[in-house]
Amino acid sequence: MKEKLKKYKYILIILVVSIIASIPLFRKDLDVYYDDGIQHIARAYATYLSIINGEHTEVLSSLANGFGYSWDLFYGNFSTIVILIGKCITTTFIGGYKFTLFIGLFLSRNNHVLVCKSINQK
Repeated sequence: MKEKLKKYKYILIILVVSIIASIPLFRKDLDVYYDDGIQHIARAYATYLSIINGEHTEVLSSLANGFGYSWDLFYGNFSTIVILIGKCITTTFIGGYKFTLFIGLFLSRNNHVLVCKSINQK
């Protein structure tokens, strides 16, 4: 049991630190419309509408007055998929966006610790 606890100690610490660092993300008065947050939320919403309507998700036809817009030229699909998964968990697109930011924060901290750990072992 001690070996398992020792093995996952760093991941547990990272999770706790990520949750504490993410507290501002989950405030209701957080302005996600500032900067490019609204773009990602709108893209996730348009992709969701495309999936619901059975349309091709590479060209978001709900944008540009029905002519469509190929948003995937600028951003990959991965962030949109994570926002949509977060929307399933939190039930709103803004909650899905905040969930995606939390996952990014957690994974980047986890990767940072693993890199530092491998450097210390050398």
